[in-house]
Amino acid sequence: ILLLLVALLGQTVVATAQNSATQPVNDAAIRTATEALTTKYNLNADQAKQMYTILTRKERNLTEIEIYRTSDVAKYNLKLRSIQDGTMRSIRQILHNRTQVEIWSKTQRDTRNQRAAKHKEMLSQGASKDAITSAELAIFAE
Repeated sequence: ILLLLVALLGQTVVATAQNSATQPVNDAAIRTATEALTTKYNLNADQAKQMYTILTRKERNLTEIEIYRTSDVAKYNLKLRSIQDGTMRSIRQILHNRTQVEIWSKTQRDTRNQRAAKHKEMLSQGASKDAITSAELAIFAE
């Protein structure tokens, strides 16, 4: 079944790629991430197609904000948090069964806990607000 799902995902990705006017720079990475999340959440073919779309949008948005990474760290962090939040909301919307939602919820809890620990650690070291925010945002599961 998993092999069939991966085959369908591959066909979907090819069809989507052929219909797209502009290909994302990291299409291979997006496909790999899609396959990993398809396995993690046990997605069906339609969900896998939607996941590919979500990850493509995320990659495009990350590319668009890259110019702020060094020029305006606060703006970059704000936009990155927005992209991450939007990605997680979009992923949650495509999950249909209880098991998938439980995995998503656990991922969210783990991310929050890791970010809180990083915040506490960096705060004790006297790091700047932007540095703390950047370190927290570097912790992202999807």
